[in-house]
Amino acid sequence: MDRLLFGDNQFFGINHMSEEKARAQAMRFQRTEAIMEVLDEAYDAGIHTFMCTTHDRIASVAERVRAAPDRYGDFTFYPCMPYAHKYANAVTDHGMVGAIRHFLPDDGLLSTVLAGGKALAT
Repeated sequence: MDRLLFGDNQFFGINHMSEEKARAQAMRFQRTEAIMEVLDEAYDAGIHTFMCTTHDRIASVAERVRAAPDRYGDFTFYPCMPYAHKYANAVTDHGMVGAIRHFLPDDGLLSTVLAGGKALAT
């Protein structure tokens, strides 16, 4: 494991020391391009590992990194699972049953259970 990792809290308005700074960071990093500018600076300074949550916006960051293998050849993602706010927000927005449905694979619960059982058996 690298001795220095870059985290994602600032990109999503999380600052455990200052609410004011958290709000400013949330405004600053509304665009994926703003996130990538900071990650590029960190990468160019030798930080090639990004520890991130499963926040929905990380997908667009990952897409940008995958789209430029020449630039980010040794860039590593360390996902932290799960992102609790993601699930809490889903329950607030969709209710408990709706949130469960939202995060289940498209094939449904039975197919997921059967696929898991098959994986264990083989």
